[in-house]
Amino acid sequence: MPEPTTQVTFATELRRLRGELSLRALARRACCSKSVIGDIETGRRLPTPRIADALDKAVGADGKLVELAEAERQQAERASTTAPDQAVDGLLLDWDSVFRRDFLKGTGVAAAALTGLGAEQTLDADSHDLLIAHKDLRAAHGRLDNLRGAQAVYSQAREHHQQILAWLTTATSDTERHRIAAFAADTGGFVGFLTYDLGQAELAITHYRDAAGHAQTAGDISSCCNLLGQSSRILADLGHYDKALTLAHHALHLAGTRAHPAVRSWLHAVRAHHHACLTHSRAAHTDLTTAWKLLDHADDGEKPPYIGYLNAAELNKWTGHTAVRLASSKASAIRTGRTALDDARATWPTSIVRGSAEVLTASAHIYAADGEREVAADFVSRAIAVATTTGSARNLRAALTAQTLVMSASSLNRRSMS
Repeated sequence: MPEPTTQVTFATELRRLRGELSLRALARRACCSKSVIGDIETGRRLPTPRIADALDKAVGADGKLVELAEAERQQAERASTTAPDQAVDGLLLDWDSVFRRDFLKGTGVAAAALTGLGAEQTLDADSHDLLIAHKDLRAAHGRLDNLRGAQAVYSQAREHHQQILAWLTTATSDTERHRIAAFAADTGGFVGFLTYDLGQAELAITHYRDAAGHAQTAGDISSCCNLLGQSSRILADLGHYDKALTLAHHALHLAGTRAHPAVRSWLHAVRAHHHACLTHSRAAHTDLTTAWKLLDHADDGEKPPYIGYLNAAELNKWTGHTAVRLASSKASAIRTGRTALDDARATWPTSIVRGSAEVLTASAHIYAADGEREVAADFVSRAIAVATTTGSARNLRAALTAQTLVMSASSLNRRSMS
């Protein structure tokens, strides 16, 4: 009886050609992260064209790895087009069923199949230089938002997004159209975040919805999943916990192993919070554990800029958010939350001023739950100051809610003592 043949894939061929060469040594040759190569060899992610080419040259594959990567990309595209799974096929319909009834009046784009991490094609020199300049401007807007808040950059960011949309309508090739659409998803998502930070939930959801359409045009699954997660966060903030959890489920199902580990890590952290809002403590713990494991693979040289802020401090913040929600039903959550939020405050980047209000507000909640109301009151006061300085209506609302809870708890404590 003949031996069964083993199908040659990019992963199996890379392992064969690598031979005794260590992952670290190969990573140096290919100028990429060791974790990226490990993820590719174990099937946790597909290689992008750039990485496939770099690895091909590093192991002397003479184009074989590039051919395999392209064949697997086309196979994934055909599978998405001819037999899309429910999460992909109904993505925008599901989004509509969650949002439109409560918030929207009729915006959006038609559904399209997602095929993987797009935006790897090469632009001509002029378009490439222009895109780099626009990305530099977007990065500057992000830094200004972190330092001074949405009010300082909103009008400029929105005008910039309109410029990108205008450029998209004039794209003359598929390559240019995909690259610009990927960037439009980024700028549109940024405008959505700024809009929500200024207190306009309905409009923010509209921006996220349209940005997801651009991500689908670009075939950028990581961006689309991130936008779903951002929208689920708005729903949770507004108290729609079941809907928030549904969207987070969709985002992670769609992400699979194809979305970038940083996006998947953040999505698991966000879903942990949503689970906690519904007192699903075990599911919340599982998601947090997965989020921290994925963080080890996040800084691989391929992290998208829109999730560039993800680090241990950010995950500690979400661990704290989750613990706050579980504190009333699970005593150990207070200890977990205090540790996580203490670490988050100690390592929080000084350049992200606006975001520190979230950490301070969560700290106020967890310390109040632990009976340290004076410390909690101090955290609230600092959170209100940051939110006021940066003009963050979202953070100010959360901080004022925390202040009311802390003051009420203090009042009850004084009455019980008397």
